[in-house]
Amino acid sequence: MSEPLLSIRGLKAGYGDFQALFGIDLDVPAGETLALIGANGAGKSTLLRAVTGLVSCRPEMVCFDGRAIGGMRPDRIAALGIGLVPEGRRLFRSLSVEENLVIGGERALAGPWSLERVYGLFPILREKRRNPGMALSGGQQQMVAIGRALMANPRLIMFDEISLGLAPVVIRDIYAALPTIVATGVSVVLVEQDVTRALSVAQRFACIQEGRVSLAGQPGEHDRAAITAAYFGTDVKSGAH
Repeated sequence: MSEPLLSIRGLKAGYGDFQALFGIDLDVPAGETLALIGANGAGKSTLLRAVTGLVSCRPEMVCFDGRAIGGMRPDRIAALGIGLVPEGRRLFRSLSVEENLVIGGERALAGPWSLERVYGLFPILREKRRNPGMALSGGQQQMVAIGRALMANPRLIMFDEISLGLAPVVIRDIYAALPTIVATGVSVVLVEQDVTRALSVAQRFACIQEGRVSLAGQPGEHDRAAITAAYFGTDVKSGAH
């Protein structure tokens, strides 16, 4: 079996004296989508921040393409081919839509994504390209954030709460774009609270509960009761915590 593109082993991380992750083990093979599900505060975003260098950890806890990257500077990690679509989108307020996209490709790896291809994926962004990025609707801003990450031609792209705060019709449109993204060969880590939607696009999933993996596998391996118990930390039969 080939080595996974992203390998996480015994990941412990937190903020100051607060520990958020307690020994996480996860693999993301090349070209696959892993859904990270769990309630608010479970540690999903902290995991992504550790992978991208925004939260410190020991080098061997996170390996990318066989290289230990835990605790490496965020800009160096991004240059290796890891892209992040952050929660809240975090567009540059002073820049137009197109400028936000172009800045994402300033240190791009060789690959399929270009400004024209992003506009092909999200045609509304071509129409709005000269508008201030922050003047768009929430869904359109999310498209800009996704396009900005793709412009770097990452080998692994991570989406943090991709559907948070968006209208159902917008969520549908964004999820409809995911197969096109995955078809380019990029690996995906998808952080999502909507379990049904996340499992519909992922080859594998991991449920994070209080900083630990409470359940993992392929979507069809576990029934909804088991996933619900892992998500909320409840006993399915008694309903007790």
